Amino acid sequence: MNDQGFDLRSILGLLRRQARLIAITVLAVLVVATAAVFTMKPIYTASTLVLVDPSRKDLLDPNAQMGGGSGESARVDSEVELAKSEATLLQTIEDENLIDDPEFGVRLGFRDTVLSFFRIAEATLPTGDEALQSVMAKLRESVTVQRRGLTFMLAIQARSPNPATAARIANAVAAAYIKVQLAAKIGSTLASRDIIQGRIAGASAAVSQSEGAFDKFIEDNIDTITAETGRTDLAALRAQLKEVGGNRARDAAVAELVQRSLEQRDWAAISANLGSQAITALAEQRRQLVNSLADTVDDSQQSIDLRAEVAKLDAELENSTTAELTTMRQRVATYQSQASDIRNQLRTSILSTDLPPDVLTNIYELQQNAEIARTQYQTLLSRLRELEAQAYLQVADSRVVSQTLPPSEPSFPNPRQILTLAGLAALGLGIGLAFLRENFVGGFTSEAQLHSFLRGPVISAVPRQKEARAGAGDGGIGEYMVSSPLSIFAESVRRIRVGIDQSLQRSEANRPAGGIVIMVSSASPSEGKSTLALSITRAYALAGHKTLLIDCDLRKPSIHRQLGLEPSTGLLEYLNHAVKEDALPSIMTVDDESGAQVVLGARRSDIATDSLLSSTTFARLISAARSTFDIVVLDTPPLGPVVDGLYLVKHADSIVFVVRWASTSQHDVRHAVTLLQGAKKPETEILAVLNQQEISKSAYSGKYAGYYTAS
Repeated sequence: MNDQGFDLRSILGLLRRQARLIAITVLAVLVVATAAVFTMKPIYTASTLVLVDPSRKDLLDPNAQMGGGSGESARVDSEVELAKSEATLLQTIEDENLIDDPEFGVRLGFRDTVLSFFRIAEATLPTGDEALQSVMAKLRESVTVQRRGLTFMLAIQARSPNPATAARIANAVAAAYIKVQLAAKIGSTLASRDIIQGRIAGASAAVSQSEGAFDKFIEDNIDTITAETGRTDLAALRAQLKEVGGNRARDAAVAELVQRSLEQRDWAAISANLGSQAITALAEQRRQLVNSLADTVDDSQQSIDLRAEVAKLDAELENSTTAELTTMRQRVATYQSQASDIRNQLRTSILSTDLPPDVLTNIYELQQNAEIARTQYQTLLSRLRELEAQAYLQVADSRVVSQTLPPSEPSFPNPRQILTLAGLAALGLGIGLAFLRENFVGGFTSEAQLHSFLRGPVISAVPRQKEARAGAGDGGIGEYMVSSPLSIFAESVRRIRVGIDQSLQRSEANRPAGGIVIMVSSASPSEGKSTLALSITRAYALAGHKTLLIDCDLRKPSIHRQLGLEPSTGLLEYLNHAVKEDALPSIMTVDDESGAQVVLGARRSDIATDSLLSSTTFARLISAARSTFDIVVLDTPPLGPVVDGLYLVKHADSIVFVVRWASTSQHDVRHAVTLLQGAKKPETEILAVLNQQEISKSAYSGKYAGYYTAS
């Protein structure tokens, strides 16, 4: 539970520290998203609702309508594919003439327009299939078809910058879909009809062949059958059948000749074939009128009257011939019926006689073949007529239940949705950037993180403190070492002292004789290095050590401000020989709070400081300090901006490297530590301190409350 709480506090702390970065990221993304929303072209979406009825429909038998059972859902899904198929889109393009439409029609693209403008290439519009494919691609991109849940309802949606166009296309696609669906049903029925029609001729031939085989068998064996059975009526039926058949064939042939003559309007041939006195008389009158018409002047009144009389006679001849032809065909049908009755009577009579088994078997076989062929023919013919009737009585399985109107509001962009998503994405991006900045680019937030990065000791984490209360001799935050010795801050500084002492014990064998030189350094300015240098000095002085603090930052000295002093001379004057070397005590000041000696900086240097710090004068100063003091603390300049600190590293027995919590970049820390490692003595350790760590008010409450006092 404690680990989880710590993790939660760490996350909240990260968000609080990087709140500015997160806020800037969110604001920037929202500004870009808002600008994008206002620059986007509005798109309107219109939706037409179509109801799919998967039940089977038969107008010839309304009671036969029934559902499709378990396959209904799959049927509706199939209709979705049909509604967005190329056939439907092509029908829509044809119905709405989208080839010439200003939005969907063929026009030059941006690339072709640019090339044409600079006369790099001649601009030509696509034609034929290429143009059709271009229009279809645009239409397919703007149209979507979706099934509404598990219902039988389809939503056909069309998108367009123009609301009227969106509504027109949605309704047109719905109408085209129903038209294609109906055409497919009619086409399927007609295809079935054509298949059956192809079998009709074969079935008719089979009937004729089977009937002919039966009649031929009787014809060939009638004498034998009559002789064996003594049935003289069979011969009479046979003769009657031949007579009726001859009459039918004669009248059928005449009817065929008359039909051809009627089509050719050959009245002479018609009168000759029919032998009708009325038709013959009309034909003669017509012939005479035609002869008279030949002797008249064209376009004369007489010619016009004669042509009218000829036309009248033609109509009478056509009507009379049609009537005679109808009568003759009725006689042919009557003969056909009589022949069928006589044939059946003959067959029945033959089958009812006592015939030899072999003859009877042959007759039954022939009769059965004829019956089967006739039944098959009748079945095919009946189905053919049924399909012909059904083909043009088809009803679409879908119907439009709600045509769309031009939408009043655009469907895209949706400012609220886009800005909400952009805000969420920006928040996630900001948090991600904050995490990257703090853990990979930004500063350090825990001792463990700093230790893992440096792979060296981290001896303390100093909490962030408010400035000490103003007063005489105000020493800033370093005042807590004296005014609040049991505060968290003072304890963390003493922890630094412990870490330094332990490090010095490890390197005691290789350390020169005399006092200890402790260098306090950092990678960047404003890390709190000078404050810690003063606090470490006071910690050693209060512990009874003879301690000296030297402000080695010649470019920007700050210790004198923390002590509230304004000296006239300092280290800079000592090093550039403005004062004599034997006058060292004149630049030293006593810290009244701890009794430590301090060498201050009086003013900023206006000359190169690296030569001063690398001089023999400074080396003699350090040597004298070692021989006089137990602890010598060097407050050095930051390593990032200046090189002065690198000349001081060789004097240090221990290096306290200050890293500001959640501020100093990892790159700067890596660079500074690399410089220190290259300049320090082998036995000198780099001891990292995490400074100005944010700690909640309750961090040291509870079981640790009795160990600290308020600072």
